[in-house]
Amino acid sequence: MLLTGATGFVGRAVMKKLLEDGWQIVAVARRLPREQPPKGVMQVAADITGAGWQRWCEGCTAAIHLVGIINEVRSQGVTFDRLHRVATQRVVAACRELGIPRLVHMSALGARANAVAPHHVSKWQSEELVRGSGLEWTIFRPSVIFGPGDGFTSALTSSLRHFPVFPVFGDGHYCLQPISVNEVAHCCVASLDLPAATGQVYELGGPERLPFNEVLLRIAAALELGRLLVHLPLGLARALVSVVEKLPSAPITRDQLTMLLEGSTCETEPVQKAFGVPTMNFEGPTWLSETAPVVARPPMSEPG
Repeated sequence: MLLTGATGFVGRAVMKKLLEDGWQIVAVARRLPREQPPKGVMQVAADITGAGWQRWCEGCTAAIHLVGIINEVRSQGVTFDRLHRVATQRVVAACRELGIPRLVHMSALGARANAVAPHHVSKWQSEELVRGSGLEWTIFRPSVIFGPGDGFTSALTSSLRHFPVFPVFGDGHYCLQPISVNEVAHCCVASLDLPAATGQVYELGGPERLPFNEVLLRIAAALELGRLLVHLPLGLARALVSVVEKLPSAPITRDQLTMLLEGSTCETEPVQKAFGVPTMNFEGPTWLSETAPVVARPPMSEPG
């Protein structure tokens, strides 16, 4: 098995599931992890937009391509085009050259040709490369993925801990459908042995469609924090983000704001029929709590 993005948040969960199912893995990532790889894993440090790494993948019978970014760092050459379109182009070419027939590709919910956000456009372009590859492909488009170490929940957790009064862009009614990283990994690996999954695009979302306000309140509840949500007019929010995104460690960019306001929801019936998920509700980062998950939430206010 060729696994790209192997050291990332989703990559680690997919690798664990692959090993449980008995796969031997060639794990390609930009850097080698500090710890020794598990038995059955060969780690390869390489930039998949370049050359040279493909020789380590000879003998692989399938590939799972997970490489992706949520924001660009153009000064370092980290762009949507390079990490989404070009990287996918290289993986597709490697599969063709090495005779790897099966490819599972991770895209994003909202990917489409006429998207406003460059992130979604580049994801669509990568999908088109996969669809035109001639391989036996499956594409997954997840909503927000949650679990220990995820970027989305971690960023909000840090902010909520620091700000008793928390700013929300707009009315906060735009919805997300968070899905567990373990259920995403389950779908990716299960699709390898499901003939009906070939040539399919599956949208992945959790069992609940949650307004962003509710997402924040559940995170705060899991951390046992009382927080006041204050809603900012969108005009002001966009102006603030246009300034904040220029900071070295910007918490949000205009592209991310666009995607957030657009929402990220889907129908779950096709994935439920094919893979038996989703079943896990989002209850905030309960893994960070020193006690059991909170059932009774602390008093909170949400001005209209």
